[in-house]
Amino acid sequence: MIDLSTDESNSTTTLILTGDVMIQSASQLRETLLEGISEATTLVINLEQVERIDLSTVQILCATHRALIKAGKSLLIEGAIPESVQETVADAGYGGCMGDTDSTGLWTKDRN
Repeated sequence: MIDLSTDESNSTTTLILTGDVMIQSASQLRETLLEGISEATTLVINLEQVERIDLSTVQILCATHRALIKAGKSLLIEGAIPESVQETVADAGYGGCMGDTDSTGLWTKDRN
């Protein structure tokens, strides 16, 4: 499931993902992310209730992170990243969205 909400000032959009977020929902996720980042300066993603993700989801989230950085915006992950998500990210070779030496990578401790 994909839920999107924007605060009253339109500066922060929060995306909550739950359950299995797999290739079948990739198109919806992409459209929702585009909607969420169109006006807000900060996108917050909550993955705490995600049971499983696949490579397509990881790629979409990483691409979104890179696009936001280039646009001078921020992407933050709120809450704990489930172990299943961490395993998928590691198995896919994503130590950080923009490379293993990127201290601001989406999947590193110092996320922006």
